Amino acid sequence: MTIRPTNASAPYSAGAQYYDSSKFVPELYSKKVLRNFYESTFYMDCFNTDYEGEIKGQGAKVHIRKTPEITVANYAIGDKINYQVPTKDATELLIDQGVYSAFQVDDINKAQADVELVNMFAKDAALRIKINVETEVFAYIAPRAAATNQGATAGALSASINLGLITGAGGSVEITKDNAIEKIIELNQVLDEANIPSEGRWLVLPAWYCALLKKGDLRSADITGDATGVIRNGLIGMVDRTMIYQSNLLHSATDGDGDKSWYVQAGTKEACTFASQVDKVDTLKIPDSFGEYWRTLFVYGRAVVQPAALATLI
Repeated sequence: MTIRPTNASAPYSAGAQYYDSSKFVPELYSKKVLRNFYESTFYMDCFNTDYEGEIKGQGAKVHIRKTPEITVANYAIGDKINYQVPTKDATELLIDQGVYSAFQVDDINKAQADVELVNMFAKDAALRIKINVETEVFAYIAPRAAATNQGATAGALSASINLGLITGAGGSVEITKDNAIEKIIELNQVLDEANIPSEGRWLVLPAWYCALLKKGDLRSADITGDATGVIRNGLIGMVDRTMIYQSNLLHSATDGDGDKSWYVQAGTKEACTFASQVDKVDTLKIPDSFGEYWRTLFVYGRAVVQPAALATLI
């Protein structure tokens, strides 16, 4: 039996045996997925989101224009002046990455459960989205630091800092509790030599690197400027002007010696931009049962817009 709505303007799908509930737009839960995603990640501290308001959906593109570099030259009386034609340059932020979550909720289970099932599922979906996106973003930025900010001869001025290579024998840097802080200082030297401001610097380390920091000189309060030290609560805090973050999702690869190596990333917000949105949210009645399908499409883009503000230690 087909049950038709008495109100002709009510949502109804011709030929269907149920109401088309997709028009009832569950904004509360769709926004919750996005909110939980942001609460569980530190992108807001490491990347800028300056262009997030300009995207419209998956496949959208934003052209980020760069200020051209003007050449200056010495002048003496009688010299001929050469006029430069500034070159136009832009980086594309392409919103080409998509992740979705989809689950169903049975009406009887929802009514009898002692917890809000949709809220619980939305929280878990946000966590899974975060893991998926963060893993992909770290893999994307891993090789994209400026050439002078990575490799065995890093440093725009000194060209003498070994930040490791993924290829060749002995390419990656072995980290111990004795040199863990030294390498952080060298990452900052590389950024200093690239004329990157100290304000807002960040560094993302794997858990094992953070553990080595706590076993070494970091247990001394004067390293971070914290009067009581950081070991009391397990926080890493600031080291050499840099906020330290911990993640198990940093990109890793096998180096030339066959050892697993991690791409440790450092920089400022100017280095990378990130833009995301929940592009589409649907709820559909389950046609052969009592309940609803919930699905969310999350789209995002990422781009390294200032490679000189990004440094990589392998």
